[in-house]
Amino acid sequence: MKNKILHVFSTLLFSFNQWIQVILITRLIGLYEMGLFSYFLAIVAPLVLFSRFSFSDLVPTQRKYSYGYTIFARFRGILNYIFLLSMAGFALVMDFRPYEMACLMLFSLFKFYETKEEFIYTENIAEGNIRFLAHSKIIKSVVTVLFFTLSVVVTHSLMAAIISLLAAQVLVYYLYDRRFASYDHHMAKLFGRMHFRHIFWLGIGLSVVGLLSSLNANVPRYFIEHYHSVEDLGIYATIMYFAAIASNIVITVNQSYIAELALAAREGFRKFYGEFFKMMGIYLVAIVIGNAVLILYGNDILVFVYGEAFRGHQTDMVLLGVFISLIVLEKSFEMALNVFNLYNIQVMLQAVNLIFTVALSALLIVPYGIRGSFVVAVITAAAIVLSQISTLLLTRKY
Repeated sequence: MKNKILHVFSTLLFSFNQWIQVILITRLIGLYEMGLFSYFLAIVAPLVLFSRFSFSDLVPTQRKYSYGYTIFARFRGILNYIFLLSMAGFALVMDFRPYEMACLMLFSLFKFYETKEEFIYTENIAEGNIRFLAHSKIIKSVVTVLFFTLSVVVTHSLMAAIISLLAAQVLVYYLYDRRFASYDHHMAKLFGRMHFRHIFWLGIGLSVVGLLSSLNANVPRYFIEHYHSVEDLGIYATIMYFAAIASNIVITVNQSYIAELALAAREGFRKFYGEFFKMMGIYLVAIVIGNAVLILYGNDILVFVYGEAFRGHQTDMVLLGVFISLIVLEKSFEMALNVFNLYNIQVMLQAVNLIFTVALSALLIVPYGIRGSFVVAVITAAAIVLSQISTLLLTRKY
């Protein structure tokens, strides 16, 4: 339990570190750069999640193959290089200036190393070594905030900020994280097309779920950038970052418990749901408190942290609270579906929701901008949660 609490604390620290990045970019560099930074993330995120094949959920819960971690690591490495090459091609065809293109490639390289680190996290999640995850995140948070703050304060440059993220990631990966990897070079030489094919078909459903889920979250950003402005995207992304913090915390807690919940599920539905609903009870208390804070002080928080440019977004903060509540439920029910290896049905749910998101974005974001984006986020998140609950109830029945 102490290790799990330490893991949650490390995630809070890491999320706070990312929040500091948003604040510094918004206040010291500008809203345009914040919008650009968010746009880079919206471009990169779907491909990152696809290339990761959701191994943090798949490896601890799959029971079909007895491959060691090295085989999974080799598969991840191949997809990670494909991701980097894809981003290079994407940067060339996008209508970016040379400076923006360079920033995108540096950001992609940062995500490349973050994905390498994420597989080491996966190994340790599967082995229940939560202490390592906590220590790694704490070290990375401290190093990153120092590098990032120094670069932004001295240069006021988005490129320097991204370089600082890359430098901190590479430093922690090589000097600390790799010590906790179990990569076997002899076993790696045995990796072949059979292994690639087995893992591909085992995880493609969950990988596509990650891709579609990311597109669902980022489609409103594409619409804001295209039909309104990069500055509006900066405002939306800055406010929406509170949801990213909540999502990080929920995913971290779920990672801490997924191996135990998988074992409980093998004993039966009753055992699993007993443990699952204990966790959900804690989430519901946090949801009530969080929404109360946003309803009472949402606008004041925005103005105090980000400045006068954010005044007048109280309604958006209330919608944000509803969206965060739904995200907490969505990530929890998604974990439950993964525990029962219900990957393929999630592909269908996310695919239908993506079509729904695009249609709603055209109807609401084009005329209403930022406010429409929050309404779209709430409606689509609610649709996913209802479909997840229906799937779990039907599974339990049969």
